[in-house]
Parts: sequence; C-alpha cells; structure tokens
Amino acid sequence: MAYQAFYNKYRPQTFDEVVGQKAVVATLKNAIKENKIAHAYLFCGPRGTGKTTMARLFAKALNCKSGIGNQCNTCDSCQAIIKGEHPDVIEIDAASNSTVDSVRQLIDSVSYQPIMSRYKIYIIDEVHNMSNSAFNALLKTLEEPPSFVVFILATTEPQKILPTILSRVQRFDFSKVMKKDLIFNMDRILKNEHITFEEGALDLIASLSDGGVRDSLSLLDQAVSYSGDNLTVHDVDTLFGLMSIEDEIHLINLISGKKTDEVIKLIKDKYDKGIDIIRLHNDLIALYKDALIYSITKDSGLLEKANLEQIKLIKDDVSSLNRYIKELIVSKRDYRTADNVFAHFELALLGLMTEETSHPTVILQKEKTVDVNSIVKKAQESEQLKTKPVTITKTNVKKGFEAKKVEEIKTEDKIVYSADEILNLMEQADKEERLKVAGKWGLLQNLFTSKRAYEARALASCKLRLVAKDILLVTSNLTSEVNKINNKSSQNILMDISQELFGKAYHILPIPDKEFMDCYMSYKTGKKVDIREPNIDFGTEKKESNSTQFFDELMNG
Repeated sequence: MAYQAFYNKYRPQTFDEVVGQKAVVATLKNAIKENKIAHAYLFCGPRGTGKTTMARLFAKALNCKSGIGNQCNTCDSCQAIIKGEHPDVIEIDAASNSTVDSVRQLIDSVSYQPIMSRYKIYIIDEVHNMSNSAFNALLKTLEEPPSFVVFILATTEPQKILPTILSRVQRFDFSKVMKKDLIFNMDRILKNEHITFEEGALDLIASLSDGGVRDSLSLLDQAVSYSGDNLTVHDVDTLFGLMSIEDEIHLINLISGKKTDEVIKLIKDKYDKGIDIIRLHNDLIALYKDALIYSITKDSGLLEKANLEQIKLIKDDVSSLNRYIKELIVSKRDYRTADNVFAHFELALLGLMTEETSHPTVILQKEKTVDVNSIVKKAQESEQLKTKPVTITKTNVKKGFEAKKVEEIKTEDKIVYSADEILNLMEQADKEERLKVAGKWGLLQNLFTSKRAYEARALASCKLRLVAKDILLVTSNLTSEVNKINNKSSQNILMDISQELFGKAYHILPIPDKEFMDCYMSYKTGKKVDIREPNIDFGTEKKESNSTQFFDELMNG
C-alpha cells in the first residue's frame, strides 16, 4: 500500500476528531439536530485550519445512511465521501474553474435530484478566485437553490468575495489552532505510530506551523522522516535551520554587552551551517517580547517562546527591550527588498548595539515650541554664508530649480569615494558628535513640507552611521534613496539642512548599506588604515559660519 502523509492518514472522520474550531463544530451540530440547515455556507480562515475537512464532515453528517447527523464511516455514503467518490458531493476547485462557462455548467447540474443521498452538496474551494462575472452568474442559484442542494464555499480571503455573495451565505470564521491543541494532536499521532519524541520538539513544530493543523502534520512528517523512530529537539533545529533557545539567549546577551565581534562570528557560523535568518529574526522579537512582558508583569504564565528559567537569563531593562523590539520590527519589513538577507540581519544587530535609534522621535514641549524656519532665516540674513559655485549643465538649469530628479543626475555629478576613504572615516569617527546629530535626526520631519522636502525626505529615510571630519556618512538599503542625494548638486541644499538642524554645515556622504557593511567587516578584521584627511570631492566648499553656537543653543532648547 502506498505511503500516506500524516495529514491525509489522520484527517478527522467525525466532528469529535476535529482539532480546534469548537464553536464551528457546535454550531453545525446544533443546526443539524434542530433541522435548521441553510442553503449556503461560507467557511473562511487561514490555510490548513480545517475548512475543506469540515465541509466533508458536514456533507457526511447530512447524508449518512444511519441517520442525519451521524458519521458512521461504514455505510456506502460515508465510505464514498471518504474516498472522494460520492456522486452527490461535488468538490470544485475555483482556481481552475473560475469562468462564467464553468459556473453555468454547475448551475445546469443543480436541478438534478441526488443519486444516492438526501442532499446534493457542492463544495467550492478557494472560491475567491472566481471572477466577478462568474460570481454574478451564481447569485440567483445561490440565493434560491432547490431544497435538496447545499453550497459550501471555502476561502482564505473573504475580503475578495462580492458583498452580494456574502449576504446570501452563513459565514463561519475558522481561527488559527492553539499551540496546545496542535501539540496534543501530534502527541496522539506519534504514539499511534510508536515513535518516541521529546516534548520540546513538538513545541518547536507547533510554533513553526503558525496555527495550521495541516502545516503541523506536514512538518512532523518531514521531521520523522529525518529522525527515524526518535524525534529530538536537535533534529528539528537541524532540519528547519533553527537556533536553540539557549543559543538565541546567548546571542541576546552578547548584543546586550555590545560584543560586536562575537555577535558577528556567532551568526556567521550559524548561517554557514544553514540557519534560517528570517526565523532567527522572528525568534529574537519573540524572546525580547517575552522578556519585556515578564519584566513588567512578573507573570510566567504569559510567556510563549521561553520558560521562566530561560527568560531570567536576559538581563536587559524595560527601556532597552522596548528599543530592541521596535528596531527589529522596523528592520523586518525591509527583508523583501534586501539584496543580501544575511548582510541586512548583520546591520540590524549592529543597530541594536548602538546607543541611539536610527530615527529617534523628537517631542517638543508646548512652552518650548519655536518657529525654527523664521529664526534660521534671520540668522542667514545677518550673515552671508560663502559657498563655492556648483557646476550644473545648462540643460539642467531652470528657473526656480531646487533639486534634480534622480534620472537627470549625470555620472560626473556623482560623489566618488573609495573603500579606503570609508575605512579612513571609520578610523576618525567621532562618537560624541554622532550622538549629538542622532539626537536631532527626527527634526528632519520639520522640513517635509518645505522647499527642501525632496532632500529632507531622502536624508530621513537613511540611517546615520558615523560623523568624521565634517562629514556625515549615511546609508540605505534602497539604491533609489541613495541616488536621490548622492550627487554634488544637492550638497548646497543638504549643507543648508545640516546647518539648520544640527548647527553645523556637514557634507553628506550617502552610500549603500552593503558597501558600508563590507567596509565595516574589513575594518573590524584589522585592515590597516592610513590615517589622512578625507579627499572626497563634494563639489562645494564647507560653509563657514560663526553661528554654530547659536544653532546649538536653539536646538538644545
């Protein structure tokens, strides 16, 4: 006999065997018992939560030969449904039958009496794939079908279904199955298969399945194939590219201690062994969340990812935990656009080990609110700031010209730099000066509605990396954001912004995240740096002004 996957072999055959979904089961049972059977149902919810299985069980209960509401699994009707051969239980995949013609064929067959049962049941899976015209063709039949016909629609995306359809069905929302129910179900199956296991292994698989019964059994099947007759936590970690909780907590403590070298070496070693970076990222968020909840409530019953002994090993305070969680959630969003997932993860961890967030929120008290733009304007009028003219081709000179579009930037207008110059800036980085600038980074939002909004928004989307020799080095993982300001013709505007917000006319050097990371790794591994003055052509001389102190006093309140 051919091998059967766990999710097929142990598919529930009665309502009582369903994992989770107790409210749905109870409602359907009562409807059958009280003979309040609707003509159309909509089963919606996440994938793998039992929608199609429930539809088959409902069909079985309506047509069982031993009496309506029963599921004997021995009569001809029940056996035919189990085998998928029942002539009166028609399953349709809407993904491949979404056209009007397919629906018309279905409508034509609806009027025929059942062949061997009480009810003729149409189960339409993934119904959201049907076209609007197909839905409209089905409307009248769905509203007033023959008395012996029941429609059961199943979908993972109910928001895509026409409101006119939703108003004609009874809707049942299937929820994700609780972790303890998934573990109980897997425990039952492994004992039936005579396979020994560690409790922690089932806990990990339940976490990975994200509330889906089918996913949990698919992962369990895969894990058993790998491990044989004894399933261990180590097997699950190895197979699915996971780090043990102990290793993850060790990583967290290294981050807390700002042990950069050890953090990079640890995650690189794990990555080389096949670790799933995005899952590790999610695990760190979960552990920090557990630590934060326990720090506030001291209730170990609220922990999800780790137990009490493990959480007590995390020593960060509430403020740090909050910052770590926020930074990791923000960086998680960028994985879909990251060219190098591992490099992006490294940069995220490096961000955790800095004192300031990349985009701090600045709150101005009402009594200290000032009109920054008007004061800056007065300061500029009182002192002419000298700048070296920027060379712009005649084709780009326009009346009221503010900033060139990215596609108009010429190659010769780009700011050229070398890896050695970036390394040199790292060697001469001023940490205290960076902290001062980072503390005012949020003020960039004040310029989002000004004439310099184009440059201000681009600069705000970047992450401040270092300050050295009157240069602010910023990075972004989006090349488009780097290109917006990586040109000499923008320097005057950027220096004006810098003067206004940070109290000093810094040159702005924007580079891609990956280039910065490559240089940083080279710097940390001991590359020899020839310390010298940076020689990067920004196309303009730094503005000279005696108003630095004025702006510092202004911005510091």
